[in-house]
Amino acid sequence: MSIVTIFEIPGDTDEILALQDEKIESVIRPVAEKNGGIAHLALKTDTGVMVINHWENEEGMEQSAQEVRPQMEEAGLPAPENWRSYEVARHVEVKN
Repeated sequence: MSIVTIFEIPGDTDEILALQDEKIESVIRPVAEKNGGIAHLALKTDTGVMVINHWENEEGMEQSAQEVRPQMEEAGLPAPENWRSYEVARHVEVKN
């Protein structure tokens, strides 16, 4: 069963994305790859950044969160808010 997680990081959108790119992108990608990450989206909102991640399974998502959260805090990113997860009912690739 694959899973999608959605959460929000409040604050200035450009600052959040710059911090993520500068401080933790090099950590996130390998952690996600080894733990079954499928896709990542970062969406600009009126109040910060909404993140949507697609995972092969819940265990990989939880392991990745444990590994990445300390780097997020160290980089000065606000704690994620409104964390939720959903089982994927259908996944259709429309473009390869």
